Amino acid sequence: MITENQAKALASLLHEIRPRWSAPAMLKLLEKNAQHPAPFADITVAAVNAARDHKIETPGAIFIDQRFWPDTIKAVLPKPPPCPDHIGKDAHNCASCWADVKAGDRPQTHIGTHYEAPANAGA
Repeated sequence: MITENQAKALASLLHEIRPRWSAPAMLKLLEKNAQHPAPFADITVAAVNAARDHKIETPGAIFIDQRFWPDTIKAVLPKPPPCPDHIGKDAHNCASCWADVKAGDRPQTHIGTHYEAPANAGA
């Protein structure tokens, strides 16, 4: 569980690492995930790891992408949402969606979301 003081401290730290991640937005994210099962120290590690990865656009990935978490806590993390179009793939980093993007069959904005190509596609 994340306390209010912990959330404020972590939001400020993350804003220092990634200035585009505003402290108020971070506070909302941390408040939304206040009941997360991981200890605050592990949440901090995951958050800092995510903030240091410049491929990550938004801080929401902290609680979705398990790559950022210490191995000791991964087993108790909630399972990430599945990709609705590719069985067995996690929505946040679906390799099949990325392959579709590279092939020109899916816009990058639809990674991990359902996508139906326009009816005239490929014609």
